[in-house]
Order: sequence, then structure tokens, then C-alpha cells
Amino acid sequence: MVDFLIFVVVVQFGIIILQLMPSSFGWLVFYNVFIRRKHSPADKSNRINHFRLVWFALTREDLFVDTFPWMKQDEYDNISK
Repeated sequence: MVDFLIFVVVVQFGIIILQLMPSSFGWLVFYNVFIRRKHSPADKSNRINHFRLVWFALTREDLFVDTFPWMKQDEYDNISK
């Protein structure tokens, strides 16, 4: 019976950790876009463009391939050089 209770507690802890991962990623994005101090020219007046850049990076990654050539390659090719 004790082994089963330990198993249940471990499974519930794992479920909580898995639920916190997407939330912590969201808080990380929120912090970096709205709270963290920016240096000029990306200072307080440019936070909308900073959020727009995050949105483009999440939804239109093909726009960044010319800027970052490593995005054209497979990840295994990037790490095996």
C-alpha cells in the first residue's frame, strides 16, 4: 500500500511539472518582452516592435532563414561540424 501511495505522489508531481513547463515558457516570453530592461534603440518606446519580432519568430520562421543560415540545415548537420 505504501508503494502505491509513493507511486501516486510521484505521478502527480510529474503531472504538475509537465503542466508548469508551458506556463514557465510563457512567463519567460512575457518577462523578456515587457519587463526586462532594453538597451537603445530597443528601449521602452519600442516594446510593440519587440513583441512583433517574437510573433514573427514563432509564426514566420521562413523570414529568418536568410538572416540565420544555420536554420537552412538539419540540426544534426549544425552540431556535427
